[in-house]
Amino acid sequence: MDDMDRELTSLLCTKIDMLMEDHSAFALTVGSQSDGEQKAAADELAEASTKISKLVAAAQSIAE
Repeated sequence: MDDMDRELTSLLCTKIDMLMEDHSAFALTVGSQSDGEQKAAADELAEASTKISKLVAAAQSIAE
């Protein structure tokens, strides 16, 4: 892996970390929300999860 690939992988992993941090506390508070808020929260978490999966796939592709 060259320096550019290493830097790109690092940036992707940093973005993954930021998304996980942003949504972890949010996920822990879902139980105290109303039904409608829980649905919206679940949708937001699903969207974040999809973004994280795509970023992980990109990082894995570079690391191959």
